[in-house]
Amino acid sequence: MKKIKFTNSVTIVANGAFPKSGIPKDILDKSKTIIACDGAANTLDENNYRIDAIIGDLDSIRPDIKDKYDDIIYQYPDQSENDLRKAIEFLISNNVKEASIIGATGKREDHTIGNIFSLSKFCSKINLKIFTETGCFICINKDTEFKSFKGQQVSLFTLNDKTKITTKGLKYNFNKNAISTIFYGTLNESVCEKFHVKINNECAIIFLCFS
Repeated sequence: MKKIKFTNSVTIVANGAFPKSGIPKDILDKSKTIIACDGAANTLDENNYRIDAIIGDLDSIRPDIKDKYDDIIYQYPDQSENDLRKAIEFLISNNVKEASIIGATGKREDHTIGNIFSLSKFCSKINLKIFTETGCFICINKDTEFKSFKGQQVSLFTLNDKTKITTKGLKYNFNKNAISTIFYGTLNESVCEKFHVKINNECAIIFLCFS
């Protein structure tokens, strides 16, 4: 097995919509370590990107791509986890502390929702950001200040209705409020160049629009 050189610029490419332009493509272009989730290797190879490792159950990778990259394939047949979560676990096992994720959205909506909320499973172990065509999802488990701009669209999500959130710098601030439904914290807006989110336990997922 070929040894992987992990850098401080690691990107996981899931098998969703492949970035053609914008911030997700810029991240991929500048990445120094690229981890492909199963069939994402097909598209990466077609677009002439370097692949450092391929992770998954190998049910969607083409046979010719599988043969070409045989020395960097890590097969995990466990069907209780999807390929993105397997790739994240792989990074954690190799002591990687942060990574960007692209291709996690844009095809099947159930996969999109599952991928986004998978961030909460790893919040205490690795810093992850999911980049989409319109914005970025970040999971936090401590008080966090975000760089922003006036008018930036912001949404907040939690998986536990007992999680209390306090915010400062948003149009509709929370004051030790719980997000009682999945949509209660959506469609908010930054009113200045930064905003602050304070949580009392568990974690929260924040979505930041690019513009």
